Amino acid sequence: MRSACFAAALLLSAPALAHHDERHPASDLMAQAATTDSIQELQRQRRNPDMPPGVQAQRRDAADADAASLDDAAGQLRAAGTALRAGRAGQANEFLERAESRLLTRSTPPAQAGQPVQSGPIGHISAARAALFANNRPTAQQEIEAALTALDRPAPARRANP
Repeated sequence: MRSACFAAALLLSAPALAHHDERHPASDLMAQAATTDSIQELQRQRRNPDMPPGVQAQRRDAADADAASLDDAAGQLRAAGTALRAGRAGQANEFLERAESRLLTRSTPPAQAGQPVQSGPIGHISAARAALFANNRPTAQQEIEAALTALDRPAPARRANP
């Protein structure tokens, strides 16, 4: 019985030992996936585009955003601000992407269709997403509030902490 347990333990540890006493790469990837948020997934994908993308957290954030059922850009920007204040940068990014898409889905004269929109709320949303990728949450929050103001829908005043 003891020898069977020892043999099983040896067989289970063989993949790890094959990597010169390092952890098995597959177990590292699974551990990362369990703790990674979608911002980290996107950052890793940008650093190494040849590596297959990990999208579990992105899918989770998209499902959460779907469940919120927000169709207007202002609501999505407010949800992004709320998610960011709660420490959920990946979910904030999902709402920012959706707000940006909503604003870019517009009627434009054909002569201007090829010109990217970089001013107004779109510029602030782009800056907020860049700040998220740089792990600069205060700037991301400021840009979200600036985007709401540019939409002429300022963020609601926050209550002072007692």
